[in-house]
This record gives sequence, C-alpha cells and structure tokens, in this order.
Amino acid sequence: MGISLHNSLAVFQGISGYKTPFVRTPKFNINGLKGGWKNSGYENRSISALSIVEGLLSLYFIGGIGLAFYLNDFGLLPFHLMLSFGFGIVFYYSVKHAALPN
Repeated sequence: MGISLHNSLAVFQGISGYKTPFVRTPKFNINGLKGGWKNSGYENRSISALSIVEGLLSLYFIGGIGLAFYLNDFGLLPFHLMLSFGFGIVFYYSVKHAALPN
C-alpha cells in the first residue's frame, strides 16, 4: 500500500501522455566483499516532494487511527493501519537512504 502513490502518479502520467525517461534497474555487478553500490551513479541523496507527501499521508492515517478510538468507530481501522504503516515505511526508507554516509 505504500507505493500506491507512486503507482497512481505513473498511471496519471501515462493517461495524460506525459513523457518520462526510462530509468534502468540498477545493475551493480558486485562480486564478493569488494565493491559496492554507494558510489554509483544510481545513488540519490535527496528527498523528493513525493516522499514528503508520503510522510504526510502516513501522519494523516495515524490521525484516522486516533479518531477511530476517540469516536469508537473501528470500521476503517484495518485500512488506516495498513495505509499508515505502508506510507510510513516507504517514507522512513526514503529518508534513511538519503541520509546514508558516503
């Protein structure tokens, strides 16, 4: 559920005819303990606006969890749990990988 925002953006871009460059899956050719991916051209050290939106969506659904308990209405609680966890984990790893030391 955490990548649903990325998928929705991709579908919207496809329907609207927005052209995006093809980004290859990174191939690092790492053999054994030597070498690594950290100095490759695929590394991204910035946090995108889409990642910020994912963090905000996670907070929004955490608010929904709080409201479920406050209003004693648990009908959407499973969805709020899955959505807050999904968006939160994608946001966490985006920030974590952007902050990795060289």
